Amino acid sequence: MPVRPASRRYSWAPATLALYVVLGTAYTVLRALDVGGPAVLLKALLMPTLLLWVVLSLGRRTPRLVVAALALATVGDVGLEFEAGFLIGMAGFLGMQVCYVVGFLRLGAWTRVRDRWWVGAAYLVVWLGANLVLGPRLDDLRIPILVYSLALTVMATVAAGVDRRVGLGGLLFLVSDLLIGFDLAELDFAGRGSVVMVTY
Repeated sequence: MPVRPASRRYSWAPATLALYVVLGTAYTVLRALDVGGPAVLLKALLMPTLLLWVVLSLGRRTPRLVVAALALATVGDVGLEFEAGFLIGMAGFLGMQVCYVVGFLRLGAWTRVRDRWWVGAAYLVVWLGANLVLGPRLDDLRIPILVYSLALTVMATVAAGVDRRVGLGGLLFLVSDLLIGFDLAELDFAGRGSVVMVTY
């Protein structure tokens, strides 16, 4: 019996996800070894590979906001690798957070967020504390990071209103970016880069 196109498409999804894991692992190792060029290339491939997996898994049901979010995340990943492109990269991630917030709200997250207001309050305290501690050390990046981190905090809060799995993803994303903030504030520590990628 001939294989239907949809079945053929689904059969490639696990391999694509495995490729994403391999690329992410290789990137983390290269970063730990302080190998620059190849690591940047691998990082640039991460989100497109993840997007390919999503499209192979969902086909026409793939939400446009997910496509936009992962495309913007690619801009963010590449931009953050270069000093001249840092603000462009941050803008990419800001756009990604907006896409996620809109998408989660469309899934009905607001009702649960409203009922579990203490989650948002806890995230707000973390946002305020992080900016009070790190802000004075960020110089010209203080305001851009203040704005981006607020969008990130809103995303994590709204993610918690979808379900536990999505909420955990939002929390890990916030932890990952918080650790990047430590680096920008020159408060680096051993293994920070690896933790950033694992949580990302």
